[in-house]
Amino acid sequence: MLSPLCPACSTPVFANEAHMAADRTPFHKACVKCGHCKKTLTPADINEHEKQLFCRVCYENVFRPRATIKCPEKKKMQVLPVQGVFKVKPKPVVEEGPTPEEIKQKEMAEAAAKAWEEATAIGANVIKTSAVRIEEVLSMGL
Repeated sequence: MLSPLCPACSTPVFANEAHMAADRTPFHKACVKCGHCKKTLTPADINEHEKQLFCRVCYENVFRPRATIKCPEKKKMQVLPVQGVFKVKPKPVVEEGPTPEEIKQKEMAEAAAKAWEEATAIGANVIKTSAVRIEEVLSMGL
């Protein structure tokens, strides 16, 4: 039985060196190249047209149909009212207030400020009373 011929080089392809194209045509491993750019192809890259192999990029460039019709530019659309009246639903108003965590922090800050005022007021009274006592002591002549 004769070995099939490689379509690229027209020499016999033996079973141990055969690489199959999409239509099961055997090629030599060295002959599996793009017919356009001569890039070595892998089984994932092979595209075949009339027994000639192409890489994906060359196949698309050579055989992909070219668009001759230009797409029209996008147009802005105008929204018109229904029966001359726009019906717009009002957006829900979300009232934003302090979160419970913010309220708690504010209460703690107010309590700390009040405690500070009380502590400074007591300290001022202690100093005044201490000063009075010292004056009394001095006026006694001790």
